[in-house]
Amino acid sequence: MKRVFLPIAIAAPTVMSASTEVPDSLNFSHISAMLIVFFFFLLVVIALLLIFREAICWYFKINSMHKQQHEILRLLKELKAKEK
Repeated sequence: MKRVFLPIAIAAPTVMSASTEVPDSLNFSHISAMLIVFFFFLLVVIALLLIFREAICWYFKINSMHKQQHEILRLLKELKAKEK
């Protein structure tokens, strides 16, 4: 078993490295295409979020909470002014 395994263990890396091909120049065209698609997708998502921002704020009642907080601040400032 050792007699068979040792030549295979020695020859395998040599054969595998001989069969690999090293390109002369790297081809980045597929990477740039993927980046273009990614940035286009990101741009579309951001645009959709900006378009639907008002509906999202309405759904989660953010607008009404914002108005209530401003009213509370106004009332607190009036109370503070009356105390002085």
